[in-house]
Amino acid sequence: MRSADAVVIGGGIAGVSMAATLAGHGLQVVLCEREPTLAFHTTGRSAAQYLKNYGNDVVRRLTLASAAFFSSAGATPLWAPRPFLRVGRADHAASLRADAEAARALAPTTEYVDGDGARAIVPALRADIEGALYEPDSMELDVAAIHQTYVTRLRSADGSIVTSSPVVSLTRHRNWTVGLGDGAVIEAPIVVNAAGAWGDHVAELAGVAPVPLHPCRRTVAIATVPPPWTSSSWPLIAFENGQGGMDGYCKPEGDGLLVSPADETPSEPCDARPEEIDVARALDALDEWTTLGARHVRTTWAGLRTFAADRSPVAGYAPDADGFFWMVGQGGYGIQMAPGLAVAAAALAVDGALPTAMVDAGIRVADLEPGRAGLGGPLSPDH
Repeated sequence: MRSADAVVIGGGIAGVSMAATLAGHGLQVVLCEREPTLAFHTTGRSAAQYLKNYGNDVVRRLTLASAAFFSSAGATPLWAPRPFLRVGRADHAASLRADAEAARALAPTTEYVDGDGARAIVPALRADIEGALYEPDSMELDVAAIHQTYVTRLRSADGSIVTSSPVVSLTRHRNWTVGLGDGAVIEAPIVVNAAGAWGDHVAELAGVAPVPLHPCRRTVAIATVPPPWTSSSWPLIAFENGQGGMDGYCKPEGDGLLVSPADETPSEPCDARPEEIDVARALDALDEWTTLGARHVRTTWAGLRTFAADRSPVAGYAPDADGFFWMVGQGGYGIQMAPGLAVAAAALAVDGALPTAMVDAGIRVADLEPGRAGLGGPLSPDH
């Protein structure tokens, strides 16, 4: 048996950011990952973008709190400019204008542009597009570099990482005893459940009530851009369906175009695989909103985005088990808000309170705690 101050379960962005930040507080941390490599599932399949106007108010405030990390993490750039354009037709224009106005409270450079303005940015947009919300300061995130930055920080603080090590038992007496699949045992007063889609399963091992969590499949394909179009300078483009959601989105990926139908198909925790019907839906959306005529797909993949019912992350000690800390429910916002969430969560785990800067930024413990009202209901709509 080995001992530690905290065991973090899960090697995705939630786990490594939390582990590194806890280690920065002086804790001896062991991070356990069930797969042979870290970031194997959702994190490694993210088409990450830093969007100030994405997610609910809690997500947006955590996203803003993450900017300093992305801009000053070190010599390796963690982000690069990639504006965001959310387009709509005539019946969507009024809501897009209102959304752009409201968005300026947190992202002052956000603006509404008419159809001609949208086509000046992306000439391949169809003629019936009437308006768009434009976020010029949006950034494209380098997921691998961000994840590796946290791994490096964890190891520099003498933290340990064990892979191919599924957690098979969790029991608590004076401390938590964490049993791993290879027979190893770790004792620690704090267990951090950062297992993503498997979060409720880890809780079950510990005898802790589930959140509950809602894993949803998201499908992505890389399409070939037919000549004479060149899409490398285009923004991330979301196709507004006028019902508080999207028909899909696309963004440049190398010399191709990443496309998704923005699907949210309920799923059991698994190694997600794309369905042909969802890939077809992505191409149909691209054809409906642009004149590209792209039909050839180079590659496809899928990942799970795991939400709590209210679409805010869950970060805090379980009300029914001492020392069991939830760090789950990052949904589709996990990369862009990871630094802010890790700072908030680590402070709650170590000090029992949020840092003053977080409170001043409008982030509240009540918005993150696992015992908050409404978590037992269905998944709320994506607005």
